[in-house]
Amino acid sequence: CTCMNRSLSWSRVVRLGAYEPPLSTSILHGKYSKWYEMLELLGSRLGLDVRGCVPPNAVVVAMPMSYIRWWFRGINHASVLAKFVAKSAGLHRRNLLLRKETPAQASMTASQRLLLRTKSIRPMPLVQLHGKAVVLVDDVLTTGRSLEVASKALRRIGASTITVAVVAVTNLPERAKKVESVSFTP
Repeated sequence: CTCMNRSLSWSRVVRLGAYEPPLSTSILHGKYSKWYEMLELLGSRLGLDVRGCVPPNAVVVAMPMSYIRWWFRGINHASVLAKFVAKSAGLHRRNLLLRKETPAQASMTASQRLLLRTKSIRPMPLVQLHGKAVVLVDDVLTTGRSLEVASKALRRIGASTITVAVVAVTNLPERAKKVESVSFTP
């Protein structure tokens, strides 16, 4: 899979819809208002769509959040989403990645996001996946750079295939052809 003249580290993207209301407002409320039940609903719905797209022994991994950002926000939204994706899809979830503190991506332009350093996301020490399929969960796919960095880290520890599962995808024209759309009805 390629996008914007770069090779992507994942084979498939599953999403609920475009980053526009009601999904965008639901994501923002879950993320910044600590609305756990909304994240549970979104993760559970996403997990139903993931269920038929990956092998039954796939491992669900959340996009990592730095501990400092987690502490200030009071919620690790990607981890909550991943918990309910795994539960709904009948898969196991593992915490396999660590993230260094970086500027908040919401404050970055697309070109700034593409410069995200590959060492900002790394695997936890002494973990291996031994050829397992992975479902990498995040809230929004914008440029795909953080998902790319996380996917490469997962490949280094033995992931055989990576399916990205996101609640929403921003309307980047290059990306539109590369994602599967599943409608969301609240």
